Amino acid sequence: MTIKPFLWSTSVYLAVARAKALAIRDDTFDWASLAPSTNLSWAPCYDALQCARFTVPLQYSDPSVGEAQIAVIMSPSNLSHSDPSYLGPLLVNPGGPGGSGIDLVLTNGDLLRTIAGPQFDIVSFDPRGVGETTPPLNFFASPEEALFFHEAYPSDANESVSSFGRALTQSQILAKLAVDRVELVAESVGTPAVATDMLNIAKAFGQDKLNYYGLSYGSLLGSTFAAMFPNNVGRFIIDGVINAHDWYAGNTTNFLISTDDALTSIYDACVAAGPQLCPIFANSSDLIRDRVNGILDSVHVEPLAAINDTDPTNIQWEVVDYTTLKGLLLTLLYSPYDDALAFAEGVLALEQGDTGIILELTGSPLPDICPANASQPFDDGDFGTKTAVWFGDSLADGNRTFAQAKANYDAALNLSEFATLWYPINQAGFTSWNIKAKDRLNGTFITNTSTPILLIGNTFDPVTPLASAHNMSAGFTGSAVLQQNSTGHTSLSGFNLCTAQVIQQYLTNLTLPDSGTVCQPDAGIWSPPSNSSSLAARSTDVAAREPLSLDEAVQALARSSIVKRSMALGPKARRTVA
Repeated sequence: MTIKPFLWSTSVYLAVARAKALAIRDDTFDWASLAPSTNLSWAPCYDALQCARFTVPLQYSDPSVGEAQIAVIMSPSNLSHSDPSYLGPLLVNPGGPGGSGIDLVLTNGDLLRTIAGPQFDIVSFDPRGVGETTPPLNFFASPEEALFFHEAYPSDANESVSSFGRALTQSQILAKLAVDRVELVAESVGTPAVATDMLNIAKAFGQDKLNYYGLSYGSLLGSTFAAMFPNNVGRFIIDGVINAHDWYAGNTTNFLISTDDALTSIYDACVAAGPQLCPIFANSSDLIRDRVNGILDSVHVEPLAAINDTDPTNIQWEVVDYTTLKGLLLTLLYSPYDDALAFAEGVLALEQGDTGIILELTGSPLPDICPANASQPFDDGDFGTKTAVWFGDSLADGNRTFAQAKANYDAALNLSEFATLWYPINQAGFTSWNIKAKDRLNGTFITNTSTPILLIGNTFDPVTPLASAHNMSAGFTGSAVLQQNSTGHTSLSGFNLCTAQVIQQYLTNLTLPDSGTVCQPDAGIWSPPSNSSSLAARSTDVAAREPLSLDEAVQALARSSIVKRSMALGPKARRTVA
């Protein structure tokens, strides 16, 4: 069974994204029925796809401790492998840590194929500790136990005078649970181990070089692969680039250097769009900021009750408080082209005392703590995976005093007002986590790769700043940075024909963009949404989907849920099969 998203104000986005994936999953498909092997023994799955369980050492540094079975999924090319046009598998990763590659291919594999072309098999996998890959990384023994932990975990370090300290204390509990229950697995899910899995997947296809497209944390996986295996780099794209130097040093503060600028850019776009397109229009971005902050201050002092009792059998409710609204604002920064209008209409309604739109955005998902089948395995989401990977990769000492942690938090707060939401999930655990990944980074981020790498960064990415793409590119000889002049997380948040064509040219011909190339978005943040009938009719049945044009695929990817899941803001549900 699963525990549904709860606690976090952004949980509705995660729930919606997950629901889309489950809508096209064949619930009768049982991954455990696939015999694991070291040679990718494919079997039909989900109607039109191929699945395999790929056996690898649990720890490459000590194969004697056991094995892992990596869940791999493929949308095969319609070209024969003997066709000169066939270029092999293109491995894709949606980010995380904790993002499911299985879900990525199920929900958006056809769109990625339209962008990449028919010459690739579109392949992905659930990384260690995620989804259908085994062994699982479950910190909690039951749904009730997970609920007890997460209900008390602060989503905002500034909720109360004790919230910051409580985040540190809760992190101590999580670290102790990991040692007591899943230490072997937790020390086996690090990024270098997953990068080695990626090399072995490519070799199982008979390929010496890995073709790869990684988003967000997937960029960190890609950079790690390039550092460890520079001679095995094929057509290689990293998008929404993480500064790998900071990651392995345990420094997450620099993720926030563009966050507040991203918010300002949305307000600036509102001013430029005018009152006909932007519901919270004012004559300057400062006035818009004051308007939104006024609502935030109001619900901080006097939260509002949002209740939808239209259906007595399914009454929904939410407390609209500062943390709820601030969380929605942070989520807006990830995908403003998709979410800005709804958020602005929600703010406008709140000014009139109407909480309906905000309730639609946040929902009131209740934790399912009474499984219909108690024998089903329990999966508590990706919070544990995120913790084990991020903190386990770090070369920094996990023992930090309260004063050291507070100084780190204050430094983050000096960079961004959103540090209050960022810190509990992304930094608090560093104070107490001491399970280090057994397979360590063995390589350098200053290297000459066998194929030049394409890096993509947005002008205003809230969590993977453009500066990180340039920083990493400086170490990869011959690489190029494509700047997408948009706001949001990864290029998919404002995906456009220009970026899609650069990707196509690189994947097909290894043509890199000229230095200084900038792709402009096809529409503004506040532009009316496209109403393509073919997109609206896009089937949830993978086998029944009609091919889309490049323009339609670009629009669909820009509206996809990939970006909202790529760096989850909190725990999210995972489906498991008995």
